[in-house]
Amino acid sequence: MYKERETDTIEQTVAAIQEGDSEQENLFIEQYIPFIRKTTAKVCKRYIRTSEDEEFSVALMAFNEAIKQYSSNKGSSFLSFASLVIRRRVIDYIRQEQRRRVSLSIDFTEEDKENMENLAEVQASFKEYKEIIETEHRREEILHLQERLGEFGISLSEVAAQSPKHQDARENMLQIAQVVVSSEKFKEFLLEKQRLPMKELTKSISMSRKTIERNRKYIITLCLVLLEDYRYLQDYLKEWVT
Repeated sequence: MYKERETDTIEQTVAAIQEGDSEQENLFIEQYIPFIRKTTAKVCKRYIRTSEDEEFSVALMAFNEAIKQYSSNKGSSFLSFASLVIRRRVIDYIRQEQRRRVSLSIDFTEEDKENMENLAEVQASFKEYKEIIETEHRREEILHLQERLGEFGISLSEVAAQSPKHQDARENMLQIAQVVVSSEKFKEFLLEKQRLPMKELTKSISMSRKTIERNRKYIITLCLVLLEDYRYLQDYLKEWVT
């Protein structure tokens, strides 16, 4: 089984694969099959058999997709990014299969088929399907964020309790988070130490250390939302802050 050299990180290995090392790619994927299966099981809420379950095949392709699309510039780790890609693709597959089975289970007459082809009904059907998919994706992003926060010793309930009630306060906290994620030094400190670089941060912004400390968990959460590939939570963040 492939094992990374001590001097290599997962991100460096992914970078090498992106440059065309196909042999290393196959070994890397093989090494992370347990991770792929575990991530898939979280979505399906059942044990996943690698040789029988189609969801695993979907997840395997999603993992490979993540390898191709990953960029370390975003700040999140490869495995964190891959987890999100796998969850999205498996959700899409499950929903598509459910929709296909429902369609096949209905015995339409020719007249029914003609009625169902009414443009307004078709559009409404696709809109409803799209909303269901988006809800599932948003839910998985929240679960993923909850796992990431756990690494920092923070719970979602703590974040909710600490969330500023006034818009101007929320905007100030977002500005602090943006300062952190836009600085390689601050971002590296946050991800490695799992805390804010308080001393250096207070030198970069005109806000008291006490205020930052009071909102520490909320700011860290904002940083993670900005760093991770949270498409739906980032849209929600725009609405919440403004």
